[in-house]
Amino acid sequence: MLYKICYRPAYSVLNVTLKPQERLYTALGTLVSMEEGLILKRIFGGGFLNALTRHLLGKDDLMLNSVHNPTEDPLSLNLSKTFPGDITRLNLTKSGIVIRPHVHIAHTTGVQVGIHWLGISSWLAGQGLIGLKLSGRGRVFLGSYGSLIQSQCNQRFIIEHQHLLAFSPKLRLKVNFPKGLIGDPLAGSGLSSKLTGGGSIYWQTRSLSSLGRYIRLKLR
Repeated sequence: MLYKICYRPAYSVLNVTLKPQERLYTALGTLVSMEEGLILKRIFGGGFLNALTRHLLGKDDLMLNSVHNPTEDPLSLNLSKTFPGDITRLNLTKSGIVIRPHVHIAHTTGVQVGIHWLGISSWLAGQGLIGLKLSGRGRVFLGSYGSLIQSQCNQRFIIEHQHLLAFSPKLRLKVNFPKGLIGDPLAGSGLSSKLTGGGSIYWQTRSLSSLGRYIRLKLR
């Protein structure tokens, strides 16, 4: 598989060329265009029960797209996100990664789709009890609003909740609320994510909740 991320960093598009018999798995709503000859099929990511659990107890889509090249020629497709920002490729390690809803764009063959317990505090913050976990060996493409930054957590790491995109499954997540607040899932104001343990954290430089607050203030 060949890929190129075009029009970075504000309006990134992922161009992927699949060799004969190759497959790519994409999130719903990310396909922009594809060449004739590619076959697109809807599947349950990780099986029906895993997909249903993520959908009912989390914020993830029930299904994924499987794009297959059955021809003898290389064929291309383009993927993007619904909001401005960058696209980043990660080389997945055996330990895997936990991804927040609507951050995943695509992954290659060899990556297994599963679930990860996020906790009661995540549910109170409007992000669900269960998150998407990708493990195995392969490439994963993530979309961010703004740039995507990787940081390392050695013991504790605190970040505004809407800026957090993904993290190592070895880390423990807890969402902290301001005094007297049980969570505003739309605004996200004052909510912070506290991660403890050791592992990688991926976060974005902008947040949609901050943009929403800015627009509301301008419309008053």
